[in-house]
Amino acid sequence: MKMFNKFSLLFLFFFLVCHTGNFLNGSIKPSDSLFLATQSGTTGAVRGLVKDAVSGKVIANAKIVLVNSKNSTMKYELKTDKKGAYYKGGLRPGYYEFTVEKENFLPIAKMVRARLGETVQEDFELQSLESQVPVAMKKAKSAIKFFQEAKWEDAVKEFSKAIAENQSSHMLFYFRGIAQEKLGSLEEALSDYQKTIELKSDFAPPYSMAGKIFARQQNYEKASEFYQKSVELDDQDVTTLYNYAVVLINLGENSNEAIVILEKLLLLDEAHADAYYRLGMLYISQGDTERAKELLQKFLELDPENKNATIAKQVIDALK
Repeated sequence: MKMFNKFSLLFLFFFLVCHTGNFLNGSIKPSDSLFLATQSGTTGAVRGLVKDAVSGKVIANAKIVLVNSKNSTMKYELKTDKKGAYYKGGLRPGYYEFTVEKENFLPIAKMVRARLGETVQEDFELQSLESQVPVAMKKAKSAIKFFQEAKWEDAVKEFSKAIAENQSSHMLFYFRGIAQEKLGSLEEALSDYQKTIELKSDFAPPYSMAGKIFARQQNYEKASEFYQKSVELDDQDVTTLYNYAVVLINLGENSNEAIVILEKLLLLDEAHADAYYRLGMLYISQGDTERAKELLQKFLELDPENKNATIAKQVIDALK
């Protein structure tokens, strides 16, 4: 079965900071000007606030980029206002890769789902470069700049220089691993991820990143090992959970565990169409046809144009 991979590599790099940060959950009202935006009944909207993770101060003029996970041509760029607020309406329902950048801060990102007829609140906290890599600040800053410009070879070189001066920073190894992976140097990337884990064993992102590489290499047993550790560290990213379930399915001996993972995923995101499809097929193998029909019908309701829609319809008809 084909591995689900809706994250771009750049997003996965940014995810590590977002995943370890604390997001604001309170309702935040954007500036009055934001309310001028309108949305129709066929679209959704996202709004939020960007703040300094240490000081709590709002960050004005932060760059925000949104890219639809299934259609990269649906890309939008905007900036926070003087109150650190942003708003984007008119979004087609679905998942968007949000990246947030500001000079002298580490960029972060998160997959956000735009919902039909709703305005989703999504806030971000940025970590300053000084707080993450104090010893190798200058060179790390240069490396991150190259990374943002997709100059992967230069990024690897600069991260390597920073690592030479600060070999205890797990984030430097992690960043270099991402750049290595982008260059296609998978073994080097794995080495950096493993070094990251050695330096900070309770840091979840390198486990999921390594798991993804092993899955690409069809080494599902090793992929499962790393994904499992990521989940044990409370990784609740829906893409990590989905990919872990797919790995378990490919192993062919862990359908019960895969069901547990997918059920957990749906508690976090009740509109993850592909999870309904996978789970429905798993319940067929368990002999629970009623649950399978329910799940597959929900899948078709959420994503009737999905490539697996025809199969789902045929299975439902057969179960009748």
